[in-house]
Amino acid sequence: MKKILIVASSYFFIRTFLIPHIRYWVENGWMVHVASENDGTTIPYAHRQIDIPIKRTPLHMSNLTAVCRLRQLMNEERYDIVNCHTPIGAMVARMAASQSRRRYGTKVVYMTHGLHFYNGAKKKNWMLYCPAEMFLASYTDAIISINEEDRLHIEKYFPQIPYQYKLPGIGYDTRHIGALGLQDRDALRRKYSLQSDDFVLLYIARYTADKNHRFLIKSLVDIQRKIERCKIVMVGDGEEMVACRKLARDLNVDDSVIFAGFQLNITDYLQMADVGVSPSVSEGLGLGIVEEMYASLPILASRVRGHRDLINHGENGLLFTLNDKYDFIEKLIYLYNNPSFRINMGRTAHIGVEKYSIENVIPQLVNIFEELMNAH
Repeated sequence: MKKILIVASSYFFIRTFLIPHIRYWVENGWMVHVASENDGTTIPYAHRQIDIPIKRTPLHMSNLTAVCRLRQLMNEERYDIVNCHTPIGAMVARMAASQSRRRYGTKVVYMTHGLHFYNGAKKKNWMLYCPAEMFLASYTDAIISINEEDRLHIEKYFPQIPYQYKLPGIGYDTRHIGALGLQDRDALRRKYSLQSDDFVLLYIARYTADKNHRFLIKSLVDIQRKIERCKIVMVGDGEEMVACRKLARDLNVDDSVIFAGFQLNITDYLQMADVGVSPSVSEGLGLGIVEEMYASLPILASRVRGHRDLINHGENGLLFTLNDKYDFIEKLIYLYNNPSFRINMGRTAHIGVEKYSIENVIPQLVNIFEELMNAH
């Protein structure tokens, strides 16, 4: 039986993004183990869940312990593939796999979800993460990017990695999206204390500084001077949520912002919304936006890495200048005042979104793994 170890910095990340991958490997006869820091999350389908003290701070001493434990695990289990995700999870996994690669031919695959150094990133990101990744390239058999900017950076800075691929994201899962169009939109809105004439913006993202939720909340004060009944629904959780709730209260817009928390099924939210938005500072690709495109929502997103790969400006969405409140509001008002344009843009967004589906991504990932295991 072929064996795969999936490593990331948190089980929450694995649960949120990789369950369809794990389900596929298990259903097709693979033994699947997952390793991360214990945060209380249970990973369905996995044969074994190994708690490893991986910390998101690169130089945290616990990461040395994580390397030692993973190295022992890999030598015992002799995995065919070590598939690592997230910058620190991938750093720890690749350092740990050095012996297993030499002794047992284990192949190490790093799937990036957005490199920490990118055009416009802080200088310290480049100084810390780019040299680290250049060093770790020698411990990497294959690297997978999900946007064009990352692909170009990988090609430039890590030419020693023998196998380089680009995939259209990690794949949206229709089981997460659910069956659309089965419920009355107005009834759904009443369920969530929204009115039929509210203009609803939907943002699906974990609350981190890079996701820039505060920009939306601050902008809402000015938006409501033009669109009085504008509301924002935010789906996700994370360390910034408490601060964002306080900000909404301080600005007296807390009755116009719905903090929905993390949701395994986002069907209701997709059906209630008028526009999908993302003010993110940087994206790998933007799974939330892909899910909104599948639901035929028009998109208004910051003009950054990842978003540019998804959005053809003026066709399936609109791009605004990062952190430019006036550009954001101007484009939002245009969408509000032009409902037929908005609806047609949503329909265009849905066309061609299949290439980002799990059904399209998984076969490509299978081909990558098979090519690696057949390589000498």
